[in-house]
Amino acid sequence: MVFNDLNNDFLNMSFADQLANEKKVFNNFQSTDYKTYFSERLVALQAANSKGELNNIIDFFKQFKPKIGVFAGSFNPFHKGHYNVLLKAERIFDKVIIAFGENPDKENKRWPIPTKIKNRQIENYNGLLTDFVESLAYEVTVIRGLRNSTDFQYEQNQYRYIQELKSDIKIINIFCDKEFEHISSSGIRTLEKFSKHQNYLLD
Repeated sequence: MVFNDLNNDFLNMSFADQLANEKKVFNNFQSTDYKTYFSERLVALQAANSKGELNNIIDFFKQFKPKIGVFAGSFNPFHKGHYNVLLKAERIFDKVIIAFGENPDKENKRWPIPTKIKNRQIENYNGLLTDFVESLAYEVTVIRGLRNSTDFQYEQNQYRYIQELKSDIKIINIFCDKEFEHISSSGIRTLEKFSKHQNYLLD
């Protein structure tokens, strides 16, 4: 990664402006895993801190723990309903990882990742969601999108299994807006056979 903001202007900023700048930089590197971002940004800050001007922002950076969510699903395809939930999640979390899971009960064809979400961190995982969460090695909250009460009952049952596998896991459920509650990946796959699916997909 390249950090080109650590010049004299940055060194002479007030602490409040440096904090605002750190938030901006963090947002610019949403596609980068937090472990990588943290280590490389810290090296850059320390290298620029020749006279101790950045001691306060470095101390803050070391202590700050961003709220990171993992929006997980098979997302086959990732559609407008998923995007609606993602945007809501991003109003809650500092960063949302989109995790594409391989579901052995669903068909293997993979749809292309929409351009609209490519500036986020996107991961693929096989196996259990709990194993993927543990592999991240930093604290996250799992985000589950809901369309209706039927989804809620399904997710509630899944939560019991997940809780038994990882008792300390944190999960939140976010309902999509009403206009998207009928959209499902399986429905889109059916409509694709008749070339009637495009209105439900993201660009």
